[in-house]
Amino acid sequence: MLFKSTALAALAASATASNATGPHALRITGKANSTIDGYAAACHAGAAIEGLCYEAGSAPTAGSVTEFYYNYTSYDSETGVPSQPGWLTYLLTAGSGNGTITVPSSVHFSSNYASNVLTALIYPSVEDGTAVYYHPDNGTIYLTGGYDDSSFNATPPTSVSTLGNLTNFHLCYQYTGGYYYRSIAWVSTQPPHNPSCEPVDLSIEDLS
Repeated sequence: MLFKSTALAALAASATASNATGPHALRITGKANSTIDGYAAACHAGAAIEGLCYEAGSAPTAGSVTEFYYNYTSYDSETGVPSQPGWLTYLLTAGSGNGTITVPSSVHFSSNYASNVLTALIYPSVEDGTAVYYHPDNGTIYLTGGYDDSSFNATPPTSVSTLGNLTNFHLCYQYTGGYYYRSIAWVSTQPPHNPSCEPVDLSIEDLS
């Protein structure tokens, strides 16, 4: 994917104009496997594309690859707390005809129509990312589920339950863009089609 310097400049300007908190680290902890305890790091997945790769450790590696932001569109005027949902974003450093430029990018879960495993990829632009929420007390990231269609039939239901807040993040060995990594994915239904996937919590941590 090739970008003209003018397009990159426009994207960079939009990052400055957007409301954002951070930088944050993204903590990865296993739900069943306690040996999974580390952080997400942006890893090269293609031209101007990154993945969310796993790095073990009690603290994130210093540097921009472990620095993420939470972009939002509005906030509570009395408390200053950002309104949710928002987007997990990353500032990608890229080359252009004018030298180096910072490109605001966002996390998007890419569909694989042959699998229920959606790989997390970071693409240029902010609002095209997957909208996510996080718990204000512990930073756990989640998505809201839609209608529970497991019992739908020809008769319209009189009432419909929803799937609630979902934390279906997994750590998988998978093709992340054009490269094979151990990286974050979203599993839409259980069990994951990819047998290497392990359930994890993904959470926002402030970087001091």
